Amino acid sequence: MTNDPALTSSIETSKNPYPCRFLPYLCWRAIIGGTVAAIGIHLLLTTLGVGVGLATFSLTTDINAGTHFSIGAAIIWTICAWIALWFGGVIAGRFSHSVHSGFVHGVLVWSLTLIISFLLLSLGTGMILGGALKVVGTGLGIGAASGASQQGAQRMGDELSSFVNEAVQSVPTNSTPKASIRAKREVGFAVAKLFAPGNDINSPDNRMAAIRALEQYTQMSEADATATVDDWIASYKNLKAELARLADQAAHDISCAAIWSFFALLIGLLITALGGSCAARRAVRHAEIERLNAQ
Repeated sequence: MTNDPALTSSIETSKNPYPCRFLPYLCWRAIIGGTVAAIGIHLLLTTLGVGVGLATFSLTTDINAGTHFSIGAAIIWTICAWIALWFGGVIAGRFSHSVHSGFVHGVLVWSLTLIISFLLLSLGTGMILGGALKVVGTGLGIGAASGASQQGAQRMGDELSSFVNEAVQSVPTNSTPKASIRAKREVGFAVAKLFAPGNDINSPDNRMAAIRALEQYTQMSEADATATVDDWIASYKNLKAELARLADQAAHDISCAAIWSFFALLIGLLITALGGSCAARRAVRHAEIERLNAQ
């Protein structure tokens, strides 16, 4: 055992060539550096993918990414993410002094990269990280359910508005503007009551009220008014069936995207941790060789 302070300090430094003042077994500078490298490499590979035509949908406007993102493109995007995470883990693990800490560095790089990615996605800037991130967001239900419900509500509203506009077209041309406005208002009330979400569309009272409104305010005959309302009911039922089918398909697509995302993220975690461990093992071996040479 030597009593020389300088030699003792040299030996301790060789054992831990990359000391960190904050938590001796974690180097946060290395973790942040690996995260930045992972995101940067992913951006680089994303740009290459877009350049060779792998962008199969609009990253800014497509709300149904899980449906329109092809399996082939999803595989390419996922591999790009894995490559980026591997290099991020290697960079973080290179500045570790044990295989265990390299593994932890890799896990933290993966975690920090994922957190930053989802923060960007939630802020509406997930497009800069590529299509794979948007599929992950879709798989986890970020904005997918609300987008589908808004689209369905808009189609329902457009359908009801078309019913009212169709009825107003039957108002006699010699009617006053006031009569036309009143017809639009009263028929609109009857249509809203007939097709209200909480009401029974097959209710005889609501159906008859709509027929009477057409007769009174658009001067349709009873037969024409009855046929018109029946056509509206049939059209509305068809729209509801179509929306239900689309909702089931969207749920299936989101489920598949979620399963894909889970395994892609899990494999990405293992790849990043493995990269950190391999780089740390190499760093430890290099430090050991330098220590033996110094002796």
